[in-house]
Amino acid sequence: MFRSIGLIVIAVVLATGCNTNPPSSTPKPGTLQGVVSGPTGPIGGASIVVTPTDNSYHTGTADANGFYQITGIPAGSIVYTVSAPGFQTYTGSATINPDAATVQNVSLSNG
Repeated sequence: MFRSIGLIVIAVVLATGCNTNPPSSTPKPGTLQGVVSGPTGPIGGASIVVTPTDNSYHTGTADANGFYQITGIPAGSIVYTVSAPGFQTYTGSATINPDAATVQNVSLSNG
């Protein structure tokens, strides 16, 4: 009887699958997004440059409403720079969470 139960347990495990691989140690990338504005409203065409700790290089441009979204950024600490003609350049830092959006709204001063 115990042999039958053991065989049934083995059959169920084999039928349902058994993942023996450890979880991936590489976190999924995340997204940096936000709105760039100035004293009179959104700044379309602003340039955003992101540098994560792995020193990769990610860029984006704000649309006419000042909105930007940069995907595929490795999770972890980043430094980002926002610039636009006629405005002072802004440099900030943030933490990118895996598989999530990090929001950084930026207000640029007239240059």
